[in-house]
Amino acid sequence: MPLMTSPIDGSAMRQIRRYGVELDVCPTSGGVWLDKGELEKLIALVSDEASDADAHRSRGLDSHHDDDDDFDHQRRRGGKRRSRFLDIFDF
Repeated sequence: MPLMTSPIDGSAMRQIRRYGVELDVCPTSGGVWLDKGELEKLIALVSDEASDADAHRSRGLDSHHDDDDDFDHQRRRGGKRRSRFLDIFDF
């Protein structure tokens, strides 16, 4: 018997754990539910990621004129590092 059933359609919920955040997901509707404290973990994850990006920019690591050819090549192709926040909800 599943731990939770979807309040939308009563189907068995899936539990997904990413970056220390546990999501309960309805496989039919795609609805996502968070347990107590999980929203705060998501907020901290986004905040930490934004702080890291700001630190890179302030040190000049986000410049188009750095010495790292791989980084320049990735930027020219439009490839940015994917956000952990978006990764969490990719199921």
